Amino acid sequence: MDPAIHGPIGQPCHPQRSSIGVSIPSSLTSAAAQPRWCTIAGSCNRAAGAAAWAVAATACATQLALGRRWPRAAKGSIAARYRGKRAITRLAAQAEAEVVAGFVSACSMADTFEQAVEEVGEATASGFEAGMAFISESHLIQTQGLKKALEKLRQRLGAQYLVGCACPGAIGQAVGPSAVDYSGGMAGEDWPPIEVERGPVVSVGLLRTAGATPFFLGSDNSDTDLLNKRAGDKDVTSILLISDPFAPAEQALKTLDELFPQAVKAGGISSALQVGSADRLAYESSIAIASEGCPVRLCNRGLVGLLLTKVDVHTIVCQGCLGVGPAVKISNVQGPVCTGIGGHPAPEAIRLIFSAVDPQTREKMKAFLTVGLGSVGQSETQVGDGDWLIRGISGVTPEGGLIIGDSIEEDQPMRFHVRDRESAEADLALMLKRYRLERMFSDAGDAVGCLLFTCNGRGENLYGRRHVDARALADAIGSAAGARVAGFFCNGEVGSPGLAVPNTPDGPASRGAVVHGFTAVFAVIVPHS
Repeated sequence: MDPAIHGPIGQPCHPQRSSIGVSIPSSLTSAAAQPRWCTIAGSCNRAAGAAAWAVAATACATQLALGRRWPRAAKGSIAARYRGKRAITRLAAQAEAEVVAGFVSACSMADTFEQAVEEVGEATASGFEAGMAFISESHLIQTQGLKKALEKLRQRLGAQYLVGCACPGAIGQAVGPSAVDYSGGMAGEDWPPIEVERGPVVSVGLLRTAGATPFFLGSDNSDTDLLNKRAGDKDVTSILLISDPFAPAEQALKTLDELFPQAVKAGGISSALQVGSADRLAYESSIAIASEGCPVRLCNRGLVGLLLTKVDVHTIVCQGCLGVGPAVKISNVQGPVCTGIGGHPAPEAIRLIFSAVDPQTREKMKAFLTVGLGSVGQSETQVGDGDWLIRGISGVTPEGGLIIGDSIEEDQPMRFHVRDRESAEADLALMLKRYRLERMFSDAGDAVGCLLFTCNGRGENLYGRRHVDARALADAIGSAAGARVAGFFCNGEVGSPGLAVPNTPDGPASRGAVVHGFTAVFAVIVPHS
């Protein structure tokens, strides 16, 4: 019996989506079953059209007839309800990826790279314009480098562009046999994102439609002409990027800020990919671009990325710190050394602040003291919690001056901060709450997913438990689809301090992107309305 196409059924559909339903007799799924109806209901973007859903749903019905099963109904854009306790099929989940989802994430912990590629490919289906891939060093050594690995992954995913890197660990929606162990026994689309901090892992974050252009900015063979042209077009709204650990990243970011001042920028620094004999003294490229119809482009001493025109990126930078004492101004500077704070010699200012805080905070200051910097020309009272640029204190001079770095200037706002587990948890909650409030007063559309660039010093080492950063976004986004996360553990993270949301007073133009440490940078993907 052919599937019957009829009107909308199941959960109410999004007002901007078209709905269609497919019903087949459940007797087709089992010869012994009594004739009952198994119903699949779903929605797709109007741009895709009902015909696209009909094709996908018909395929689902066919797979049901073949007896293939999916363990649990998918949430979000596709709603599935079934009578007679018939399970939805795996292809229904693939249909949701192919027809509805603007962003898809998959993370495999398979021991071999070939199996990992197959697991993420099976989970994501195909037809993506662009994406990012994060591949563990152990897999890249196994496959003899990033070139072969990235092209094999791009072909299996059917992505037009894929930017990839080497990493110590990755983040994403768990797939494959190991998923249950990492996800607490939950099944299917209910699996929350996971953090795999070490060991073999492949994670991908894929965008259905992004208006993407891949690029390389570095010392040699840089795409300078391309970047200048795209800057002149003024249509780039967001930039996702990955730097290698040997690149002058701060200099490259300044170039991007000059060319694309209104574009939100987010990314991370890859691992150094060490290869060769047992001592592993040789290095290979740890960042690359794979494009359909072109050889894979290995890149050195620079950064690769995607210029995006059809999606916005909102960044939430969580630096894991909380301020202590008052906000003041740097009053005296000698090169990289801060010798005066708030009109007092640095040692005297520190003693005054130290004596004014509670005993618990004093202990934290002894062990975890850092410095937060505001922008030059800004009043110290204008810098909110979470908006400070955190920098470490690399040393103390014999006279008590604080060695911070060449970026400090007189009259620059400054506040001491502490960084530990409790501070990191409080900062994470604060920044996500701020983003949730920001979204309430903006006309931004629904998020479809997120790329997360988090420091390799965070994770379980910081929180004492797994998956904290990866799973924190769900409450701020307020939707299962928007909480899809992919990313990796970085050697440095890129983003503007605080929040960067386009078309707001505190958007990306207020402060350029910089390299952070010990930070989680959430890059929330929001399609243009």
